[in-house]
Amino acid sequence: MIRALIRLATVLAVLAAALLVPAAGDSPVSSAQAADATLFDAGNIISDGVFFDGLSMDAAAVQTFLTAKGASCTDGQKPCLKNYRQDTADQPADAYCAGYRRGAAETAATIIAKVGASCGINPRVLLVLLQKEQGLITTKSPTTYAYTNATGFGCPDTAACDPAFSGIVSQLYFAARQFQRYAAGAAGSYRAGRENTIAYAPATKGYDNIGNARCGTSQVYIANKATAGLYSYTPYRPNAAALAAGYGTGDSCSTYGNRNFYLYYTDWFGSTQSPGGEAILARASAPGASTTLGAATSGVRCGLAAGGCYQSYQKASIYWSPATGAQVVRGAIFGRWGASGWEGGLLGYPTGEEWCGLTGGGCFQPFQGASIYYSPTAGTHAVGGAIGAKWAAQDWEKGPMGYPTSDETCGLTGGGCFQAFQGARVYWSPATAARTVTDPVYATWAATKWETGPLGYPTGDTTCGLADSGCSQTFQNGSVYFSASTGGHVLSGAVLTKWTATKAQQGPLGYPTNDTTCGLANGGCYQQFQKGSIYATPSTGAHTVTGPVLDRWAASRWETGPLGYPTTDTTCQADGGCTQDFQYGAITWTSTVGAHPVTGAFRDRWVAAGRQTGALGYPTNDQACGLARGGCYQLFQDGGVYSSASTAAASVSGDVWDKWSALRWENGPLGYPTRSTTCGLADDGCFQTFEGGSVYSASTSKGPHTIWGSIYTTWAASSWERGVLGYPTGDEVCGLTDGGCSQQFENGAVYWSPSSGARIVTGAIGGAWTGAGADKGALGYPLANQVCGLVEGGCYQQFQRGSVYWTDATGAHAVSGAILSTWGAGGWERGTLGYPTADAVTTATEITQQFQRGTLVQNRSTGAVSRR
Repeated sequence: MIRALIRLATVLAVLAAALLVPAAGDSPVSSAQAADATLFDAGNIISDGVFFDGLSMDAAAVQTFLTAKGASCTDGQKPCLKNYRQDTADQPADAYCAGYRRGAAETAATIIAKVGASCGINPRVLLVLLQKEQGLITTKSPTTYAYTNATGFGCPDTAACDPAFSGIVSQLYFAARQFQRYAAGAAGSYRAGRENTIAYAPATKGYDNIGNARCGTSQVYIANKATAGLYSYTPYRPNAAALAAGYGTGDSCSTYGNRNFYLYYTDWFGSTQSPGGEAILARASAPGASTTLGAATSGVRCGLAAGGCYQSYQKASIYWSPATGAQVVRGAIFGRWGASGWEGGLLGYPTGEEWCGLTGGGCFQPFQGASIYYSPTAGTHAVGGAIGAKWAAQDWEKGPMGYPTSDETCGLTGGGCFQAFQGARVYWSPATAARTVTDPVYATWAATKWETGPLGYPTGDTTCGLADSGCSQTFQNGSVYFSASTGGHVLSGAVLTKWTATKAQQGPLGYPTNDTTCGLANGGCYQQFQKGSIYATPSTGAHTVTGPVLDRWAASRWETGPLGYPTTDTTCQADGGCTQDFQYGAITWTSTVGAHPVTGAFRDRWVAAGRQTGALGYPTNDQACGLARGGCYQLFQDGGVYSSASTAAASVSGDVWDKWSALRWENGPLGYPTRSTTCGLADDGCFQTFEGGSVYSASTSKGPHTIWGSIYTTWAASSWERGVLGYPTGDEVCGLTDGGCSQQFENGAVYWSPSSGARIVTGAIGGAWTGAGADKGALGYPLANQVCGLVEGGCYQQFQRGSVYWTDATGAHAVSGAILSTWGAGGWERGTLGYPTADAVTTATEITQQFQRGTLVQNRSTGAVSRR
């Protein structure tokens, strides 16, 4: 009754698994290379990945396999497996298998595939199990016993088979289920991941091995659950004699169950380790492979990273992973790969095989994470990632970089990496990408401590082919420039920006001759070049200083001297001269007068005068002091700038300069200037005030003239050159009557004496006065300026001994003495006489003067005046 229930359960479970089996699959491929029993690994007979791959074959694939292997089989007591069919029953699912759904007239192939899928046991394992237990796969005439006990399940070595599990369906299903029970730890005596004591033969009288006394045991570290399950199913390890015999007979202590499992699986399906095992064996069987590989020195080992496998040979190894396939690795490249941690390192698995015949006898092999390159001169090194891409862009080893001479080194500042090549170094960081650095730029960068120094990482490749065999390269914080004449030098910050703006080495400065140097006063930096320098501060900016201007600035102690830092570039003009402004002055240069600084207030006056193109022109000497009264001066092409303890700096130029110079400058009567030469007056006039007077000049005034004292005051009161007199036409003349002085102007004169003061004499009245002998004549000096606005538009002017009256109708005539008094008493020009129409006429007895409406006569002896 119990046996009947078990068989019913088996039928039901098998039917349930039909839904879990794929509809189609590839036909199995047998290894072309006979299994080598000496490669049997007692601790890892088959990998878990292979053993528990329940979907490795579908029913069609199994049928193809059975047909091929059973080609010579003829039906006997039972049909051959290739022809076998039976009705099956449902089997309920449990914790180990998904159950089985019944089917009518199912083939052996269908049953095998459905059991494998339901219990998660590789159908190939089940096929090998049928072969090693009963020879059902290759038998020429199957027996009923073979089908009844097809997998040996329930058939212990020490007792008869349990009939409850008879028949191929039960044998397959419960054998597969038992392996899952072993894996779950619910059954079996052996465990993975530890040492296990395993006998070589049954401890029975038949083996004369009671207590394992004759054949013994061994300690085996079982690597996985699949191998532990095989030992629980067949609890013996093949001894050396069994392994040496292949499929043959060993010695009296030999057992063959697990040996045969390994041999059949390997011969029929390839490696017991993974799908990669087949690929490894296929690669090892390829034409010419034996020459490259030599003999195998290990079995296929699986369980590597990412499901990989490998096998060692005398001359090389084959590594396989699902992503990369089977690839041969050997020689120096294998050694370098091993040093990086093999497949567990950064390189991962090989993705292709070694390729030789490169430049210089080199070889390379690609891996998942990089490639390894070898050359006799450069050694063996891995290249990958961004650095590898950079190298590839330079045409790999055929390009200017040549072969790598070091491995990539990471962990640099900012997460950077670098790698050395025969012709360059490549540096990479997340912020800068991969850049080549070559000599001679590299030497300069290295001297600054590479990426940890002030320049940081390169942001461009080394570029050569510049003038004078020059090279350059940009970095995060600057650049390096090299030439055969100057060597390599660092440029950075504002200095670099300025130099670049001047067209770099192609510009007027040429190449740098030292590095950018900072730490100067006020945060300053500087750098010297072939033809000049650049100086920079935060407040002044960066400026070029070149030629004689630079030499003169250097002579004044550069930025620490009186000029301070440059605030403009050296600028040269069409006339051949050059100028440059500094914080506290300027320097100018011409080939004729040389280079001279202009500083402080003197610079201000020079700038106000229009600089070198203005009234003063270029300076012709440096500022000098030691003049009278604490004076200082500086000469220019067309004038000078002077100052004293009591007078601010003032420029003197043009005609004014000529006049002042003629009067012995500050030592003359004018003394120091109190303001600068000022032009723009009427008639292109210019003027300048001095301590002792002024100088005025105009195009109409016959050259510059001095004017000072009371005469200047009177002229100023008449509105200077804009007034009635216009510009002076001569200098003041003294030594006149009574110590008097006079000065001529465009439209008159000013006369001065101690008793009369300074008065203007102009127009017809002035002419009349002059005609009467001026200060030496009868009238003497004027006592007041001319007054106009009289009747009939008349004017008059008083003098020491008379007056001159004028109208347009009468002209100008002098009136003096008693006649003047009498005329005045009669109301002057408003009286009955009106204006004089002639000068007085003197005879021996009288003085007579005619007026508009009468004549006055003075008796010379009596002094009486009468009218006629």
